[in-house]
Amino acid sequence: MPETTEVFHTKGIEFKIGNTAITNLYSTPDMGSDPEQVDVTSFDDTTTKHYIPGLQDVQKLNFDFWNKKTNFNAAANAEPENGATATYTVTYPSGLSYTIVGSHTTYALSDAVNDGEKFRVSISVSSITRNLAT
Repeated sequence: MPETTEVFHTKGIEFKIGNTAITNLYSTPDMGSDPEQVDVTSFDDTTTKHYIPGLQDVQKLNFDFWNKKTNFNAAANAEPENGATATYTVTYPSGLSYTIVGSHTTYALSDAVNDGEKFRVSISVSSITRNLAT
């Protein structure tokens, strides 16, 4: 019989800008990217090419929220000014979290008939750190 594993539900993901929680999150991005492959094949290699992992390219992260007015205002008011950065924390129910340093913009997303009002926090990433659950 196969071993059962515990899978965490995504309900309860927390997003903070500094110490301010931004509520009603409904969509998160991939929290990283595949590293570039650096070709290190030499003339001595005769049958296969060889690669090592290069740099990751995480340029921006988009988080989408339902607009409850106060959460939009909190995100918009926390936008760093004049090249400053902020710290963002994303915490999953499993205890896994990410700390992001960067700057963000807050803007309304497109709407349609029978659709709720939404907004996005788009972070230009300076650094991202994965914090494993303990």
